[in-house]
Amino acid sequence: MNTLLEPVLVDHDLGVCVKDSEGRVLQQNKLCLEICGDCLDKVCNVACMELYEKDKSRQWNNWGSHLYKNSFAHNDFYDITLLCSDTHMITFLQPLKKKYEKAIAYYEALKLTKREMEILSYIIKGASNSEICEKISVSRATIKTHLNNVYKKASDINLELKYLPKNRLAS
Repeated sequence: MNTLLEPVLVDHDLGVCVKDSEGRVLQQNKLCLEICGDCLDKVCNVACMELYEKDKSRQWNNWGSHLYKNSFAHNDFYDITLLCSDTHMITFLQPLKKKYEKAIAYYEALKLTKREMEILSYIIKGASNSEICEKISVSRATIKTHLNNVYKKASDINLELKYLPKNRLAS
């Protein structure tokens, strides 16, 4: 199984860590080592473990799967998935930096204003309109105006709206 698993993890840019029920790291792949540092045989209580401990929506303690999208950890953004049993926790770290860069580059064809590009980059990273308003100190109406401009520019050149959360396409 290791001969199949490791290339898949490398090819798809997945960091993986296995911990015991006490949070002690039993195994890390190369990408996880690069992201988290060498945690082998140490109890981990940062990044994914902090998210897990703060998660009040967990139905079962120490069991089930948990997804934390667009999570900021180790100075970057990741989709973090935890698979938990009574005895082990497996963490999958999916770095989002390359995905964000690809999405932003895709929209450069629209020749957006600096502000439109800023708002679009927040949306690509999963921010809500309210969060964007707070971060850049503008009203919701202003956000909607900028988004309508983006949609119109995309429509004018028949550019498919990709890389945006599906629920944002109708804003």
